[in-house]
Amino acid sequence: MEKSRSFPEYSSSYNGLGFDERSNSYSFNGPASKSHGFASSNDPELKRKKRVASYNVFTTEGKLKSTVRNGFKWIKSKVSDIRYNV
Repeated sequence: MEKSRSFPEYSSSYNGLGFDERSNSYSFNGPASKSHGFASSNDPELKRKKRVASYNVFTTEGKLKSTVRNGFKWIKSKVSDIRYNV
């Protein structure tokens, strides 16, 4: 191939990134082999803990929404009492 005029030491076929030399053992989602490390996703106890944790999150969200809703109701009633002098 033809050499570049601005950088004569590099040809257009030069692969300076070196991707071909790397192994593909590690992907974007973690190691290719899933047998090492933490417990597998098939562990029923781990699944139960995650499910219970999600239930706890839903309960906390419900309590927070209820508290905010009751707070707005209280503010609305106080403003209404002041406005209509009750």
